Amino acid sequence: MDASDHFKLMQEALKYGEVALSSDEVPVAAILVDNSTKKILYRAHNMTNITLNGTAHAEFRIYDHLKCSYPKDHLEMWHNCTLYVTVEPCIMCASMLDQIGVSMIVFGCPNERFGGNGSVFDIRYKSNIKLVPGVGHREAISLLRRFYIRENERSPQNINKKKRTLKLDEFPQFKYSQFITLPEFIDIWGKDAEQIYLENDFLEFEESGKLILPRKVDTDKKRLKK
Repeated sequence: MDASDHFKLMQEALKYGEVALSSDEVPVAAILVDNSTKKILYRAHNMTNITLNGTAHAEFRIYDHLKCSYPKDHLEMWHNCTLYVTVEPCIMCASMLDQIGVSMIVFGCPNERFGGNGSVFDIRYKSNIKLVPGVGHREAISLLRRFYIRENERSPQNINKKKRTLKLDEFPQFKYSQFITLPEFIDIWGKDAEQIYLENDFLEFEESGKLILPRKVDTDKKRLKK
């Protein structure tokens, strides 16, 4: 999978996150893409609210679909696929993905409470899953904020959220070092993107999917005038 594909395919996952949001589900969505053909094999979003099943995460729903559709080959299929998911997989899902050996995980924002690929634990014991973090970071956070500001009628405690303000213009920095090393980051995005990693800046893309690189500052202009 080329680096220029990551933005476009993450946009597909984010669009499906909107579907989850409109269904009153936690807007975490994922798509599984064949590395050779770049074809989307399946897309899913969390359905824990509708199913009342705490394991009905997007990643497990994709797993269940492949298992039913390709009972003999479903495990081998993962080895040549990339998973695009709007939020870092939780510990449960990260463990499953590690065991089946998906080749790559591209995710948007960290899962600071339950993340299994760096935020809380880094569960990559049995495989060499390649991580590409931070693609669609702000968009993924925006989806979650739009969901959690709503009133939850099923909540055991009536928490009034009407006075809360939805903030869609302020986002935390992305700490890439929690998930990958600088050499790994450069291997994905190139040496010219190094500053993004070092400054925990956001990944910005052109519509074509090309990464927008930091502006190169003329060092002569930074010198103090005598």
